[in-house]
Amino acid sequence: MASRGRLPRPLVAGLLLLAVISAAGLAAPWVTADPSGIDLRQVLKPPSSQHWLGTDGLGRDLASRVIHGTRVSLAVGLLSALLALLAGIPLGAAAGYMGGVADGIISRLMEAVLCFPALLLLLALLAAGPGWLRSFPDIVQLAAVIALTAWIPIARYLRGEFLHLVGSDLVAAARASGAGHLRIVFRHLLPAALTPVLVTAAFTVAGAITLEAAISFIGLGIQPPTPSWGGLLTEARHHVDKAWWLALFPGLALFLTVLASNLAGEGLRDWLDPEKTPE
Repeated sequence: MASRGRLPRPLVAGLLLLAVISAAGLAAPWVTADPSGIDLRQVLKPPSSQHWLGTDGLGRDLASRVIHGTRVSLAVGLLSALLALLAGIPLGAAAGYMGGVADGIISRLMEAVLCFPALLLLLALLAAGPGWLRSFPDIVQLAAVIALTAWIPIARYLRGEFLHLVGSDLVAAARASGAGHLRIVFRHLLPAALTPVLVTAAFTVAGAITLEAAISFIGLGIQPPTPSWGGLLTEARHHVDKAWWLALFPGLALFLTVLASNLAGEGLRDWLDPEKTPE
């Protein structure tokens, strides 16, 4: 059985890979060339010592664009998870702890959002959303619309945990000692119920990164000239028959980042809940 004191291998592998990817993204302005620099003499050049990952249809260095795209993907993923937590935790806690009318209203709200296919709902909001949403930068817009559906798994898990714990001896003892509702929720219930929430948040990062790439791929996400992996894959469609590197490297970066986030989520689940980890 796994030990809480020993980090599971998937968690270590995921965190190390995320650390490398994050470090590359943070260092991008200092270690790479201008990702928007056009050089028509270097159009569609294959990987070489001068351009490690080749160049695109405008002669821009693909390595610079892929590494700068890391900043966009991680920013969208982390901000989406943060917004989902800020919405999902209070709503899930209110539904599970208060029950009754509050639980009914919040549960119906979750069901109403789930009635719409997530991707179609996000595309509709990005294409014809309210004017105030468009006043924000592209990254914030994407994170906000992704969080609109990403909060639901967090709220549902937390609601279930609260419903299980609210009738436990833990809560009965807290009430007998004179603890108020806020103290019971924040001091006793929330720490005991955070395991599935944190794990879900880790998977939310991976899902948000994938959604950002999909939305940018069809032209409604990050707009040029800002590089994003979805946008790079869109550009690669026009040259896929003669420039294989344009699709390979952005796709590989996307795959590795999502893989790292999922490994971190699985490892975090095993570490925080060792009783459910196989020997």
